[in-house]
Amino acid sequence: MTVLAHEVAAAPVEVPTVTSANRKTLIASAAAAVAGDVEAALTLADHHPAGEVAVRLRERLREHIHTLAVPAERYADLLPESRDKDIAASTVRFARKVARGCGSDPAIALRLLAKSVAHLARNTDLLRLV
Repeated sequence: MTVLAHEVAAAPVEVPTVTSANRKTLIASAAAAVAGDVEAALTLADHHPAGEVAVRLRERLREHIHTLAVPAERYADLLPESRDKDIAASTVRFARKVARGCGSDPAIALRLLAKSVAHLARNTDLLRLV
């Protein structure tokens, strides 16, 4: 499944239209940002999960979940009835639940958000572009 540029990140204001080459660059850039946020969250969870940086990162991860949930849900809907379809659909439901709230432990929240983003990104082929 291909993730469209507008589903991953809004095009910069100064570029009103995205050409084919720019779309690949934009998607690769968004993929790198998502991968970086996931990696940073997992690192911060082990070392400094309650700081201001971690708070902002949790918010970015929630935004990634909201952005990636739609194409990941489409991916799940396209799968034939199978265990894989059930897993893909439940991954989207779980990620949305995590985005709404995942407890008061900041380390656990970072890990859950990061892993949810990684799974959604994998289902949309986003991280395979990095």
